[in-house]
Amino acid sequence: MKKVALIFINHNTREDLGRALASLRGLGRMEECEVLVVDNGSTDGSQRMVEEDFPEVRLLANPSNGGYAQACNLGALSCEAPFLMVLNSDVEFRQGHPLDLVRWMEGNPEAGAAGPRLLNSDGSLQFSCRDFPSLPVSVGHAFLGDLFPDNPFTRSYQMKGCGHDRPMRVEWVSGAAMLLRRSAFEEAGGFDEGYFMYVEDVDLCWRLRRLGWGVHYLPQVELVHHVARSSSQRSRRMLYEHHRSMFRFFRRRYPGAAGKALAIPVLCGLAVRFLLVLALRRLRGGGS
Repeated sequence: MKKVALIFINHNTREDLGRALASLRGLGRMEECEVLVVDNGSTDGSQRMVEEDFPEVRLLANPSNGGYAQACNLGALSCEAPFLMVLNSDVEFRQGHPLDLVRWMEGNPEAGAAGPRLLNSDGSLQFSCRDFPSLPVSVGHAFLGDLFPDNPFTRSYQMKGCGHDRPMRVEWVSGAAMLLRRSAFEEAGGFDEGYFMYVEDVDLCWRLRRLGWGVHYLPQVELVHHVARSSSQRSRRMLYEHHRSMFRFFRRRYPGAAGKALAIPVLCGLAVRFLLVLALRRLRGGGS
């Protein structure tokens, strides 16, 4: 049995997926990993590209796009490796190897999930490990983050004051590249398929931590993440899904009386933010 299954999730991003798989192949030791592509109903030739150019990769073809969480769970059910690494199709491996993360996890049995260092396309740091923000920080980041990215609320939420060049225990890591211990993943019940896209990684880390598992940031492995290549294809729909996911996580995090009392104000705030972000994107010439 291979130690780790690398599960790439794809929807109509053929060129990105080809680059991601080529970067993995370039690391070597690909034969030591099980590599899967879960394709969510692509119509751009992605499936044919995988079959022709990467015969060592197993293709799982979803007839339709059921969302990121559903695809990750399908990939996990389709392999037996004790470690699972879920990956966006728009990543590129740059430094280190997934097996380096596995080795670290084997030496740290309390760790349920770990995320590598992620860079933006221009080489700048992507803040891929973050805190679970308080409600005031959430509101401040939600309304100021796009316009003033260095505001104190966003700095706190994105852990901008921490050194991102050292391993550290964190609250959640990005699902763009997340290594999971299968036993922890299964204990948590996998990804919540009620999320179509966005926040499913936050939700899973939340549940893992509540079960006593550690979540860690490990910069010894580095990837480039070309953000939002798939979601940009239907930006208004994805903006809606992002806000819907934020509300779903709010209800999970605050299930009691306080959560019920705040549900309507939070929902109204998210609706206002949705409209503001949509208007801002139109002013900037993007979004549809």
